[in-house]
Amino acid sequence: MSETESSKKPDWQAPHERDAYTIGAERAPWGRWVLGIIVLGLVIAGALWLAAKVVVPKDLPNSQQTQVEPQEEEPVKIGADDAAWVKALEKDTLEGYREYLEDFPKGKHADAAQAEIDAYDNRSWATAEERNSIAGYEDYLEAWPEGLHASKARERIAEMKAAIEAAQKDAAERAAAEARDWQTAAQANTIQSYQTYLTKHAGSKNAAEAQNRIDRMQASAADQAAWNAAKTANTAAAYQQYLTSFPQGAYAAQAIAAIDNLRPAVGRTFKDCAACPEMVSLPSGTASLGAGDNETDSRPNEKPQRPVTFANMFAIGVKEVTFAEYGACVSAGGCKAVPSDNSWGGGNRPVINVSWDDALKYTAWLSSTTGKSYALPTEAQWEYAARAGDSNPLVGGSATALCAFANGASLESGFDWSNKACTDPASDRTLPTGMLSANKFGVKDMIGNVAEWTQDCNTLNLRDAPTDGSADSRGSCNQRVVRGGSWFSGPADLRYAARLMQRRGDSNDFTGFRVVRKTGP
Repeated sequence: MSETESSKKPDWQAPHERDAYTIGAERAPWGRWVLGIIVLGLVIAGALWLAAKVVVPKDLPNSQQTQVEPQEEEPVKIGADDAAWVKALEKDTLEGYREYLEDFPKGKHADAAQAEIDAYDNRSWATAEERNSIAGYEDYLEAWPEGLHASKARERIAEMKAAIEAAQKDAAERAAAEARDWQTAAQANTIQSYQTYLTKHAGSKNAAEAQNRIDRMQASAADQAAWNAAKTANTAAAYQQYLTSFPQGAYAAQAIAAIDNLRPAVGRTFKDCAACPEMVSLPSGTASLGAGDNETDSRPNEKPQRPVTFANMFAIGVKEVTFAEYGACVSAGGCKAVPSDNSWGGGNRPVINVSWDDALKYTAWLSSTTGKSYALPTEAQWEYAARAGDSNPLVGGSATALCAFANGASLESGFDWSNKACTDPASDRTLPTGMLSANKFGVKDMIGNVAEWTQDCNTLNLRDAPTDGSADSRGSCNQRVVRGGSWFSGPADLRYAARLMQRRGDSNDFTGFRVVRKTGP
């Protein structure tokens, strides 16, 4: 029906007709229902969209939950236990957790609190183990007397103290052993004893001293070896080498003396041993030896006078060999029995009653004892030493002056050949050596007292005699030349050039000897 048609219906239509329309319209409001449903869907969709924007994601229900309308929850009431635990957690300290357990020993968080406390305990124990000392473990026990590791800490302390006590005991024993070994080493005082000590006690308090003593002994041994080598070589260069190697050596003074002996100064006196005769070094040079043509009392076997050159220095005894010096040779087995002294007395008197062979044995012993070259003087050496540069026939230049230098036959002797210008305190015997004046070379008793053996053989004269100072081996060597005269000789036999002969095996109370020694290397 169109609007025109409906509008044309009269208002006065019957009531039953209007009621029928209204009821019909209410019974079938399909349009409104559909519209209402759509509107409601839109409202719900908007509500859901808005909820998705403002609701916290964790509060959203999951897909398996049934969507319900949110309701306000009532505030949760926290108990004292939980409150104490929350407070402990907020403090997060050992004291905090301990306070919780004190208040709630059986609280629901007691295990968790104890776990936290145990963690602190374990950390303290870890620190103690890192320190690994008695103090470290004692500090742990002070903080945790009943801790998880208290018993172990006490065990560690006990072990460490026991170890310290054992170490102290061991140290005491080692110290005692070291002291005993040091005393043993020091008493032995050898390189080996100190080396044995060091093998046992390398780091001990006496180790440095032991090594010092070894070093000193080794240096001393090297010193000794170098000195022995120098003595064996017996040259100035060898002794100088010793001094270069050991300037402060034990034998430095002896090395210097040896060099001095090998390079002597003119007029220097020395002794090669305590029992050795005193020697004096003579200069090299040339002298006219033998009797001059115008010399009174000269004999044919004393001529001709000739120049003799001594290219090298040599040393000669300052005095004649004495009984005491000869006795040292006898005591050492180098010489036979001490000869008779004629009851004149021995000691410092010149030895008498010795043969030429006896004198040679003495020089051989001296050479062996000292390592030097000793011998009887040659005739030339003897006269060179006696003259000391004097060209006069008599020492002092006259018979009167002779008295100061020579013990010869004097007025008291009663001999026809005596020197009447002299008086003699011992007219019938020898005098102790060295009582009279020395000549210019520092030699005494060259003239008088006892005649002196020389190396030379008996020759009729001095023609063709050596001119280098060596011994004359020509002629009759069973007889040897004696020079200087003796205590019963007169001026004729007390001349420098006087030559007398004796058989080499003879001995008497007016003949003795003196020695010479090489002074070069």
